[in-house]
Amino acid sequence: MNIVSYRGPGMAGGVSTALDRLYQSGGRNQSWWYLDQDQVKSQSSVRLYNSEKIPSQLRDAHYRFCNEFIWPIMHDLAEHAVYKEDDYFLYSRFNATFAAHIDRQESQNPYFVQDYQLALLPKLLERQGRESAIFWHIPWPKSVPQEYVAPIVDLARAMLSARAIGFHTQEYVDNFNSFVEKHLTFMASSRLFGKLAEVVAAPLGLDLEHWSEENEGKASTLAQQLQSTPFILSVERADYTKGVVDRLKAIDLIFERNPELRETITFVQICGRTRPGIKAYDNYWKACQEEINHLQEKYGTENWKPVVSISQSLNSDELTYLYRKAAVMLVSPVRDGLNLTAKEFIACQTSERPGILALSTGAGVAKEFSRYAVTFEPGNVEAIAAATLRCLNMPSTQRHRRTLKLKQNLQANPLQLWCDTFTNVLYSDENVAQLELHRQEA
Repeated sequence: MNIVSYRGPGMAGGVSTALDRLYQSGGRNQSWWYLDQDQVKSQSSVRLYNSEKIPSQLRDAHYRFCNEFIWPIMHDLAEHAVYKEDDYFLYSRFNATFAAHIDRQESQNPYFVQDYQLALLPKLLERQGRESAIFWHIPWPKSVPQEYVAPIVDLARAMLSARAIGFHTQEYVDNFNSFVEKHLTFMASSRLFGKLAEVVAAPLGLDLEHWSEENEGKASTLAQQLQSTPFILSVERADYTKGVVDRLKAIDLIFERNPELRETITFVQICGRTRPGIKAYDNYWKACQEEINHLQEKYGTENWKPVVSISQSLNSDELTYLYRKAAVMLVSPVRDGLNLTAKEFIACQTSERPGILALSTGAGVAKEFSRYAVTFEPGNVEAIAAATLRCLNMPSTQRHRRTLKLKQNLQANPLQLWCDTFTNVLYSDENVAQLELHRQEA
C-alpha cells in the first residue's frame, strides 16, 4: 500500500519507525507521501517526487489549526482550544494540496493515511477513485463542546470515506462511534461502494528486534554521570497533555516527605520544547522550567541535582541505555493516544534488575499494561508520588514477575500485527474486486 503522513522517513519517534517498517515490506510499487519542510514529497523504489513549494501562509495556518484546535479537542482539553475559521479553510486547502499531488500518481494501490494533520484526505482520495484507510494516533474525545462540533463533524465525515479507521484503544473507537451516531446518522449510505468504514482498535506494537536484550545501547556523557545513583526516568515533550508539571510536583513531594532519598536518587527528564510560537505550549514550557528551577534551588547541593533535565532528543542507542539502567520509568500524561516510550522501556528490560513502569491511566497504553504496571490517576500529584515510591521499594520477585508479564504482552502485539491488520483490510478479496470494478467503470 501507499503511505501518506505529515512527517516522513527518518523522523524521531515510534510511529515513523513503524511506517518505515511497513514501507520497506511493501515492494517496489509502494510509495510514501509526506511533507518535507515546504514541499510535498513522495519516495518509492521507482522515483522521487518533489512538489513546488507550499506557501508559508498555508503551512502556518495548517500548523496552527492542528495544534491550537484539533490537538486540545481530541485530548478532552477544550479549555486550550483556539478555533479560527481562516485557519480551518487553509487546513482544508493543505489537505487538498496533498490530494492534488497524489492525483498525479498512476498507482491504484490503496493509501494508508496517518493522523489528524491529514484527516480530510480519505474523502479527497475517494473522489479520485482511490481506496484508503486512516489511522488516528491520538485519542478521540469523550465529548466535543457544542461550539466546536461543526468542524469536528467535517473531519469525521471525511474519515468515514476510508475503508477502515484505526484507533489505539476500544475507548477511542467507542467515542468515535458515539460521535458519528449523534451527529452523522445520515452517513449510513454515503460510502462509494455502499459500506461504512470499518472502525477498529489496533494498538501500535514495537519492532521487538530493535529493542531486544542483545541491543545494550550506548552510554552518553549524561548516562555516565548517572552511574553513582539510581534514577527515575521520563521521556516526552513539554506538552500540557503530558502531565510534566504534575510529575515535577510529585518529585518535589517525594523529596520533601522522604529526606533520606535526597542525594541517593535522581530524576532524569528527557523533555524537549514543542510547538514554539504557540502560546499554550510556550506557557507550559515556561511553567516546566520554573518547576525545575524550584526543585534545584530547594534540594540541590554542590554534588547533586535532584533533577537532570535534557531538552535535546537522544538517539535510540542512548535511550536504550537509559531505559535499561532506570529504576523506574514514570509516564504521567493527562491524556495520551498510546505512549510508545512505555513500551520501549519494557522491551529494554533485562533479567538482571528490571526497572518498573509507573503509568498514568490517562495513557492509551494503560489499556494493555494496567494489570502489571503500577498505575495512578492522571493529574493527581499525591498518587504519582505514591506510585513512584512503590516502584522504588518493590521487592525483586515482584519486579521480575511484572516485567515478564509485560514483555509477554508486548510479544502478543508486535508491530507486524498492526501492519497486517490494515494490509488485510485494504487488500481483502472483496476490496480488490471492488477496486477492479471501479477502475473498469472509470
